[in-house]
Amino acid sequence: MSKTNQQTVAEQTTATTDDVLQQTVVALTEENEKLIAELEQLKEENGKLTKTVARLQSSADKSDTYLGQLVAMKSDFESYKRRMRLDTEHAKTQGVQSVALKLISICDVFDLSKQHVADETSAKAFQMVHNQFLQVLAEVGVEEIDVLGKDFDCMTMNALSKLDRGEQNTDKVVEVYKKGYKMGDKVLRYAEVIVGA
Repeated sequence: MSKTNQQTVAEQTTATTDDVLQQTVVALTEENEKLIAELEQLKEENGKLTKTVARLQSSADKSDTYLGQLVAMKSDFESYKRRMRLDTEHAKTQGVQSVALKLISICDVFDLSKQHVADETSAKAFQMVHNQFLQVLAEVGVEEIDVLGKDFDCMTMNALSKLDRGEQNTDKVVEVYKKGYKMGDKVLRYAEVIVGA
């Protein structure tokens, strides 16, 4: 190969290499521009996603606040229902006790009247009505406090006086002036009694 041929081949190789390099540069530039465009698009999407995340976080915070308020309201409502139930039960008990005290007064009148009835038929009629009153009282939970012959108890009895009735009756109830009544554990009326001395 002659020198001219070698130069021509070298020039062609250089030209081809320059073309390849130029094409590579153009291809890389185009690829770079695509990547830059994609990066810009990704940055834009990232900004949108960041805003969406912030909006969702704000909504989640509001939801947590509303949930907290709802839980507090539910707790308040449960407390209100419990208070109302207790208030209703208390009012019902107070009403029954009020009526029971009035019926107890009527029972006292029957006890006094029974002592003044001469014939046996009238006494039985008085006793029947008195028993009906006691049955009504028992149905609402009121019962008579049994005190006669028992040790004196200041939690259920009022002592009107002391009488000497022998040593065996010391501090025991020897007479009942007025009967006592209770409803459950609550004393509606204390028994008025005479205690042995």
